[in-house]
Amino acid sequence: MKKTTPEKPAAAAPRAAKKVAVKKPAAAKKPAARKPAAAAKPATAKKPRAPRKSKAPADPLLALVQRVRGILDAKKGEDIRIFDVRGISGVTDFMVLCSGISAPHLRALSEAVAKELRASDPPLAPHRTAGTTESGWMVLDYYQFVVHLFSPEMRAYYALERLWKDAPES
Repeated sequence: MKKTTPEKPAAAAPRAAKKVAVKKPAAAKKPAARKPAAAAKPATAKKPRAPRKSKAPADPLLALVQRVRGILDAKKGEDIRIFDVRGISGVTDFMVLCSGISAPHLRALSEAVAKELRASDPPLAPHRTAGTTESGWMVLDYYQFVVHLFSPEMRAYYALERLWKDAPES
């Protein structure tokens, strides 16, 4: 007789292995390789560009007077004109003329110029002020420039543009 060995149970089908997500360490980002300038753009014959002119005037006093023009323009001053009287007048270098439509408008123009220039660096205050809003003519004297604020009637009466007609306008 033959010894029989008991049969082993049939091996169970192997279980499907669970997939475990393994995070790989993030690769360090390499900076993008730059192409040489010559390789980036093909060489073309272009005209050289003219250097840009700076918008700010080289003369700091002229820049300040232009700022006054901007202040007056922001407050809706009318017919703003700037005369360069250097060499013509021994009193000042620039005359700024501006019209306001009413007494409150003249006051607002005057206060805006004084307030903005006091807030500037360095602060500027008028050496002297003259006139009233009711008179129709106000003057703010800053030594190197003088701001004249007129009602339309007073501007036509005094006609300072004719007085300084030989001065260049800025």
